[in-house]
Amino acid sequence: MDSPSVARRQQFASQPKRQRTSSAPAPAARFGRSAAGQALNWGNSPHTDGPKLRKYESSGEFLPSMSGETRLIWNGRPQNVLVIKKYRDRGITTKFKEITRYLVEEHNLKVMVEGAVLAESLVCSDTRYSDIFQQLVSWTCEDEDCDQKLTEVDFIVCLGGDGTLLYVSSLFQDSVPPILAFRLGSLGFLTPLDVNDYKPIISKVMDGDATLTLRARLNCMINRRADSQPTSPFTNGTPSLPEAVSKLVQPSARGLSPGVGEKPYIRPLSPGVPGFVPPPVQRSNSVITRHTQTSHMLVLNEVVIDRGQSAYLSNLEIYCNGRLVTDVQGDGLIVATATGSTAYAAAAGASMVHPSVQAMVVTPICPHSLSFRPIMVPGGVRIEVKVPENGRGTGAVSCDGKNRQELSYGDSVQISMSIYPLPCVDGVDHISDWFSSLSSCLHWNVRTKQKAFDRHSEEEDAIGAVPEEGEEEQ
Repeated sequence: MDSPSVARRQQFASQPKRQRTSSAPAPAARFGRSAAGQALNWGNSPHTDGPKLRKYESSGEFLPSMSGETRLIWNGRPQNVLVIKKYRDRGITTKFKEITRYLVEEHNLKVMVEGAVLAESLVCSDTRYSDIFQQLVSWTCEDEDCDQKLTEVDFIVCLGGDGTLLYVSSLFQDSVPPILAFRLGSLGFLTPLDVNDYKPIISKVMDGDATLTLRARLNCMINRRADSQPTSPFTNGTPSLPEAVSKLVQPSARGLSPGVGEKPYIRPLSPGVPGFVPPPVQRSNSVITRHTQTSHMLVLNEVVIDRGQSAYLSNLEIYCNGRLVTDVQGDGLIVATATGSTAYAAAAGASMVHPSVQAMVVTPICPHSLSFRPIMVPGGVRIEVKVPENGRGTGAVSCDGKNRQELSYGDSVQISMSIYPLPCVDGVDHISDWFSSLSSCLHWNVRTKQKAFDRHSEEEDAIGAVPEEGEEEQ
């Protein structure tokens, strides 16, 4: 008869062991219309701040927030795919038609495409593509049923560059389905997938054999002072802004100047209401302003607060969790995500941070101080940047290079980490993809390698100089 100690050892041996090595299974993020939530989110309340262990309602699992890779698991077979492509690009249009044909014929998916893409002559006038063209579904986020259209997307195929991925992020102002970002742009730092391998990549995603990089986004909220009025130091006979500036502030849905027959469109600014359109832009005292008290937007790269149209040195106050930490005297300030640390922030001297790091990068723009260096703060910190009421000039704020708005005296910008990241499918893995982008796109640490010492010469020096012919050794 076995002793109690032997029985306990046998019982312990039969239990599964905890894996603590780097090869342990990655946490799973579940997607699909059968889920309670369409895509991965970071918490149960949009007002919850800080990276924590958050419950994903659809699967009932607890996921570590952005700690390494996340494995993709479907709750049901994907049925709908949204294909976003860069406008008016012949090479991308060719790949677009090839990929959409593959999605329809091989995977029997419902392919949704923006109406402006369907109107391109290279798409609608191609007779060899007419059989697939008739099966494409026009998709837009400007209708009354915008919320329903956003939730029925199972995954997204992004054909373009970094700007196209930023556009996709602006469309989804809450949870986002998985994104397959194929590299077809100028730089492609955020698009690791090779478009020539689209067939095996899409097949693996359909089978759930893929990992995701959860790119954190910032929740940007612009607060207006109650009695804020349009102000500017340029009020003495300064001519009105040119019409081109008005088009930049009021772009079309893709950030382009409105074309023939195109209706000007302002991107949604509220994460809770994707179809929200802010009040119309008005010109007053040579300053473009919006008569609204608050505006919201989720930002993938960075929030930039600068001196705007003022020629004076900007003076901004920085608060962290309600505490005044310092003033900015310079051209402005950049608050970036880890993803955005390789964009404008890197050009301003910030460190490049891996997208899985839970932090915000705060970088001054041309500070009038030799000791003002870029810093990183934890993701749970709430940052507020305020234009002081006794400052010499006003300011301006822009999100991911778009939606530029004037800031008056007393206005402030609150920035915190959003609970809705951007899930992007990895090419190899999140580490290899990032270092590959650093090397190929930014040429990080490219230098001619130093030559090695000539060891044969070292041996000769150790033995002594070899006497020349005819010379006797001493």
